[in-house]
Amino acid sequence: MQTRLEKILSQRFLLFSLVSTGLAIVIAEYIGKETAIVFTNWIFVPIPGAMLVLAIISAKKHGKTGDHGKAWIVFAVFAASWFIAEQVWLVEELFYHQKPFPSGADFFYIAGYPAYFIFAMLYLKPFKNMITKKLIVFASLVAVAVLIPSMYWTLEGSTDEDQFSIILGAIYPVCDSIVLIPAVIGMRLFFGGQVNFLWALMLVGILVEVIADTGFQYFSLDNSMYTGHPVDILFLWSYIFLAFGIYDNIKVFNSKMNAYKNKEELR
Repeated sequence: MQTRLEKILSQRFLLFSLVSTGLAIVIAEYIGKETAIVFTNWIFVPIPGAMLVLAIISAKKHGKTGDHGKAWIVFAVFAASWFIAEQVWLVEELFYHQKPFPSGADFFYIAGYPAYFIFAMLYLKPFKNMITKKLIVFASLVAVAVLIPSMYWTLEGSTDEDQFSIILGAIYPVCDSIVLIPAVIGMRLFFGGQVNFLWALMLVGILVEVIADTGFQYFSLDNSMYTGHPVDILFLWSYIFLAFGIYDNIKVFNSKMNAYKNKEELR
C-alpha cells in the first residue's frame, strides 16, 4: 500500500498542477485573447494526452478479466474519445479557422459519455452495499437540478442556430446529468469516509467537468465564451483530477502485486 509520505507528495503535486495550469491560462488571457486561444488549444494536447496514456497503462495492468479489468478498458475508450475530440477542436480552430461547434469533435465528446458512465458503475460496484436508495434519489435530484437550467440556457442561447445544432447542444446537458449521478454518489461515499481522496478523484474529475460544461453553456448565451476563457481552467482541471486518480490506482495496483509476489516467494 502507499505510504503516508507518498500520499502527501501526490496531493502536493496535484495542487501544484492545478495552480500552475490555472495561472498559465490567466497569464495567457492577460497577454491577449489571441494568445489565450492558441495557448489553451495546445495545452489541451499534453494534459488529456497524459490521462490517455495512464488509462492505457492501467487497462493493460488490470487485464481483460473481472470488473476492474472491464472498468479500465471502457475508461481507456472514454479517454481516447475525449483526447481525439480535443485534437479535432484544435485543428478546426487553429488550422481551418472554423467555429469548432458543431464539428467532428462533438461525435467523440458524446461517444465518451456512455463509456465513462459504464466505468463509473463498475468502479462503484464494490460499494454497492453502501449505496442506499436515498443516496440514489439524492444524486438523481442533483442531476435534475443541474439539467433544468442547463437545458434552458442551451435552448435559449440557440435561437439563431439550425435545428441540428440545437439538438446537438441539448445532448450535452442530458449526458452531463447522467454521469453526474455516479459522481455525486462517489463524493458522498468520500465525505462519509468510505474512500480516500485520491481514489475519489476519478469521480471528482467528471464532477468538475459538469461544472465547466454548465459554465460553458451559460457564457455562450451572450457569445462571450471562447477558447482560453477562464472556464477552460475547469476543463483542464477535470483532466488533471482524472489523470491523478488513474496514477494513484496504478500505484495501488503495483503495491498489491508486489505484496502478492512477496507472499509467493515466501512459500
